[in-house]
Amino acid sequence: MAPEDVAGQATRYPALVMLRGALVAAVVVGVNASAIAAVAAGIKGLWGALLGLLMVIIFSGAGLLALHASRKTSPTTQLAVALGSYTGRIALFGALLVVALGSDSLARNVNLTALGITAMVVVMAWMAGEIWAWSRLRVPIYDLDHEVSK
Repeated sequence: MAPEDVAGQATRYPALVMLRGALVAAVVVGVNASAIAAVAAGIKGLWGALLGLLMVIIFSGAGLLALHASRKTSPTTQLAVALGSYTGRIALFGALLVVALGSDSLARNVNLTALGITAMVVVMAWMAGEIWAWSRLRVPIYDLDHEVSK
């Protein structure tokens, strides 16, 4: 398809475009945070930072993948999927947090400060990447499926 054929067309899979933008931003920030954590806290800091990066990618990516999977449903169903996905991810994250805070093994092998700080900065990078990608989507302001009758 020639570039002139693409210009003006709506973005076909907006959730995947947002996922790609968010993933790039998260990985760039997460790798840098991991390097800083490794220098500051050694191997435990590196493991903590990498675990924080992985957690954000899995939990945040799951929400965008759920939205992508529901792309052909009604807007009401998409809203229900988004809210259900968010609620489920928060509940699962809370359960994992309770398990992690009660785990002596995790505390011995991972720097929890590096994990927390990395997770926070990666979440901010994820959101910035998602917003950046969203701002560049081509979303029609009218229904493209129906032509106006003359």
